[in-house]
Amino acid sequence: MKKQLTRFLLMLVLVASAFVEAHAQKTMDVAKFTRLDNDLMARVTKPVRDNDEGKLCALIRVVTNLQDLNVRADALGIVKEERHNGEVWIYIPYGAKSLSFTHEGYYPLVYQYPLSIDEATVYELHLGSYETAVDGSSQNLNTQMFVLSHNPDNATVMIDDIEVPTEFGVFAAMMSRGVHKYKVTAEQYEEAEGTFELADQPVRETVKLHPLFGTFRLLTQPVSGFNVFINGEKAGVSPFRSGRLEPGSYKVRVEKEKYYPKDTIVRLREGDDLLLTTTATSFSDSLFYNRILGGRRLSFGVTGGYVVPMVSASSGGGFTGSVMNYALGNSNENVDFTSQSGFTFGVFADYRVYKNFYLTLGVNYTQIKFKNGFNQPFRDRILESFNQYASVGDVNNSYEEKYTLRMIEVPLLASYRFVLTRTSSVHLNVGPYFSWGLSAKAKISGSSEYTGKLYRIKPNLDIDYSYSPGTVYGSNHVSGELDLYKSVHGYTTTQENSQSISQTTQMEYKSSESPLSRFNMGLKMGVTYELRAFQLSVNYNLQLTNAAKSGFWEGKRVPLFNQYGENNMSGYKQRMHYLEIKLGYVFRY
Repeated sequence: MKKQLTRFLLMLVLVASAFVEAHAQKTMDVAKFTRLDNDLMARVTKPVRDNDEGKLCALIRVVTNLQDLNVRADALGIVKEERHNGEVWIYIPYGAKSLSFTHEGYYPLVYQYPLSIDEATVYELHLGSYETAVDGSSQNLNTQMFVLSHNPDNATVMIDDIEVPTEFGVFAAMMSRGVHKYKVTAEQYEEAEGTFELADQPVRETVKLHPLFGTFRLLTQPVSGFNVFINGEKAGVSPFRSGRLEPGSYKVRVEKEKYYPKDTIVRLREGDDLLLTTTATSFSDSLFYNRILGGRRLSFGVTGGYVVPMVSASSGGGFTGSVMNYALGNSNENVDFTSQSGFTFGVFADYRVYKNFYLTLGVNYTQIKFKNGFNQPFRDRILESFNQYASVGDVNNSYEEKYTLRMIEVPLLASYRFVLTRTSSVHLNVGPYFSWGLSAKAKISGSSEYTGKLYRIKPNLDIDYSYSPGTVYGSNHVSGELDLYKSVHGYTTTQENSQSISQTTQMEYKSSESPLSRFNMGLKMGVTYELRAFQLSVNYNLQLTNAAKSGFWEGKRVPLFNQYGENNMSGYKQRMHYLEIKLGYVFRY
């Protein structure tokens, strides 16, 4: 503000002086400019050639009574300058456009030639000076005052291709009347140029260059004296003012002994001059509450890891069976899920609500697998009967159920962050999750091997075990895949007997409901350790809804031997809890 006020006051002084001195004292004016065609000085007597094209220069003979006059030319420059009594000889290349004159105690004069400057030609310029005003008779008729104020102050000003001196961001000079051009340039600023016309009144122009950079100022609370780092390099101490920075994002860190470091992202555009204030936390403050995790308010991340399913099943009846009905109807059918494994991967958004309290919303793809087996033998079973005979023997069973479930999970977690160091933190997370099943398959495979003896059937339908005419043996092989989100199920069975007769049958069963429900929900809880935006998480998913549909589990299920054991699995429940061990990365900084 003080600098701007100084420039404004100086402008008022210069403009006021311009009106007075342009018609009174200490001004210069070109009284006459003529071409001397009969003067052979530039062609024969004392010719000078320019350094670029080697052509003969024009000679400007400046007639003046001012001593120590400083003369400058336009962009073509002055090839040679000679001082004579009462004259200054200026050799310039042909095609030159203007000259400027400066002298201590006088306003500068920028003069634009009214005639074309030709090769090897002599011109005479009479430069007058006015030190007193006499009834207005000394008013300048050929020149007029021009004032140009510019920002920044250190810009370079070109008038008619001549660099002119400025002071405190102001250029003021007497100039020949007519149309002129100006150009204002400065490093890291967009240049500006224009034209103006001088006639009866002084002309004032104001040029403010558009910066191609940004700056910022940084204040620290509760105290100053923090070391300021920009993109990892020390830049100064707070209170801090940056230099000119190219537009873009900068990672700014403040550090001070006995205070926790603080990071922030500064985004600069062209012309920005931002004022930032950051508050740091001292070691003496609350251990965790006041230590704020740095980075963006809204961050996104990716995650993936290993899943350990923990499938639980229970019922209010006498046993807890599987999707297959093995016709026992007792505890020998109890499930025992083993070889449980899986994986998960997904994306998440992390939003800072207040200080170190965050909300995390994720979308995960999860797959889990597990197995169940049935290996209970049947003893002294009637294997088959035909005509007057029945076969009685033992059956050795070996069946395996392989389950694969795929789902989309959407957790919404409340998270509190305990900042440990400037690069690490511990997160406590808890919240609901919702899941939608994409697919649920159960592959069934196995066989039953049986051996027995033939016995005669008595008229009263009892079996006569006193005599056996022979033995029988055979097998039953089963394979198929069940869709647990559908109510119709089928599998293939292939039977072989002791006469080597083989028969394949496609079995199909329909229940009132599918075994499992697609939509489920539960509670997710866990802990995350974050180091330099990399995360290691351990979570536990506690499913609250019952995935099993009672219409299937309290019905006949899927019979394996075309027989149905007693079904007393009322109140059947199945929940798929699982433990996650995950790695992730969050784009926080």
